Amino acid sequence: PVDGWRRWVCVVISPERSCGLIEKGLHTGNLAAAFAVIATTADLTLAGGAATLFGAALSGSALFKSSDRTTKKAAKDIAADLDRAIKDTHLTQDQILWVHQMVVCFPPTGQEFLDADMNGEKLTEILIKRIKDTASDGAHKTSAALDAYRHVMPTVFQEAIERDNNADVILKELLARTQRSGDDVRLRDEGITEKAIVRLAQRIAVDVDDVGQAWLELQNAMDIAVRVQSEGAVRSNHGDFVDEVLARVAAFAKEGEYAAAGAAIDSALAQAEAQVARLLHSGVEVALLERDTAKAAALLLRKADGDAGGRAAFETLRALQDHHYEIGRDKGSNLDSALAIDIAVLVVARAATPDERGAAGNDLGIALRTLGERESDTARLKLAEKAYTEALKEYTRDRVPLDWAMTQMNLGNALQTLGARESDTARLEQAVAAYTEALKEYTRDRVPLQWAMTQMNLGTALRILGERESDTARLKQAIAAYTEALKEYTRDRVPLDWAMTQGNLAGVEVAFFDKRPDQSHLDRAAGYVRAAREVYVDAQASHYIDIADRQLAQIDARRG
Repeated sequence: PVDGWRRWVCVVISPERSCGLIEKGLHTGNLAAAFAVIATTADLTLAGGAATLFGAALSGSALFKSSDRTTKKAAKDIAADLDRAIKDTHLTQDQILWVHQMVVCFPPTGQEFLDADMNGEKLTEILIKRIKDTASDGAHKTSAALDAYRHVMPTVFQEAIERDNNADVILKELLARTQRSGDDVRLRDEGITEKAIVRLAQRIAVDVDDVGQAWLELQNAMDIAVRVQSEGAVRSNHGDFVDEVLARVAAFAKEGEYAAAGAAIDSALAQAEAQVARLLHSGVEVALLERDTAKAAALLLRKADGDAGGRAAFETLRALQDHHYEIGRDKGSNLDSALAIDIAVLVVARAATPDERGAAGNDLGIALRTLGERESDTARLKLAEKAYTEALKEYTRDRVPLDWAMTQMNLGNALQTLGARESDTARLEQAVAAYTEALKEYTRDRVPLQWAMTQMNLGTALRILGERESDTARLKQAIAAYTEALKEYTRDRVPLDWAMTQGNLAGVEVAFFDKRPDQSHLDRAAGYVRAAREVYVDAQASHYIDIADRQLAQIDARRG
């Protein structure tokens, strides 16, 4: 059903030659495919004659499950738009049913998107004409039915088009960068076709809405693609069967047929469990090319079990999760961060004792919060809050006091990040409470550096609260917490932590000035920042030097 498909498969990676075809072929085909999935999965009626919600209908569909990741994501978004648009109307139940039936019976084609110049209102009118010309049910041709369709669909079509337009902009930039960097030549030298490169870029453009992050993800995917080709070319002592499977996987992958490559791995695994290790490794790589981190996580655990000759030890699985978490954290790879989350979910399910459940839940919370802090959406941060709360049911204060305190502090960090993004102060208050609880066991004489870290985090939550309140009580409490932290965060012992605390004190003084314009607050703030900057210069910490310079500029701006 994807009319635009054949129009893009032979695109050459050259921005001036490919952008038009990509825009008018690839993306119209994707949108048409997504609407086709919706059309073939939504039940027309339920008991009582009411239309099924489109989003609910997708989950049980064989066609949806077999679709590629790009089509699935587009179909989910469009189904949500349809459900929301219909819900927000004042249409009668009969009109809603007519709209539902017309969406199912008359999905737009790729050519119709092109004919409408990617405009939602024009596309609606083109489809209305098709309905009038071809509908066998006269009820769909009535003014009431067509007006209801016209009331709902332009917005739904336009939202889908605009999402694809954003992905199109990122896709074109990714393709341009592959040419400027020479990566297109490198991949072609490995036998990887232009079509496969476009598919890699397309998946990432749909999945990631920041160009810089998308380029980082594409570079990672291209490296994986090269490894898959290398693995397929190597003859081994595992026998002709494995070599033939991996060669077939490489042949699919070089053409961008990642679903087929994954299916080849799945089939081979079912036939040859004794030769599973190599196949699992390649299966993980292909799953990562598909950006299917849940599948990659499941394969990694299966490989760990195979390596252990049965069931992998809990700490082995935690180390596996931590490996990908650190890559995601230190290299900024969203793919590895998402993989760490999916591994952590599986490790939580494997945990067998209170200590294991507490540790796994805490690990899951950390992985969710790390990725959630990079995203504008708060869904992962809320899941992190839930993970820490569940972990605290196992890490109790009377049984494992230090683990309990650690998890309380982590919970406080998730609550603070959420609270900073919300206008309501409830989560910030909860963060203060969590840090205060942690300090009951994270005492200065017992764990001095953890005590200082908790004091600094507490100070930050208090500062954010103080900035939102009319009086200065919270700001005074923030200064007290930062001052406490400095008793152990000394310049000689932990210079960078000392410098960051100085910067935090400067932030409180600026907040004081904003409420009570007294130049002495700015003078103290500037002094704190200059002292911190000296440490950053000595440590050659360019990122923190930039932060200090921005703080000084903001202080100078307030002086007028």
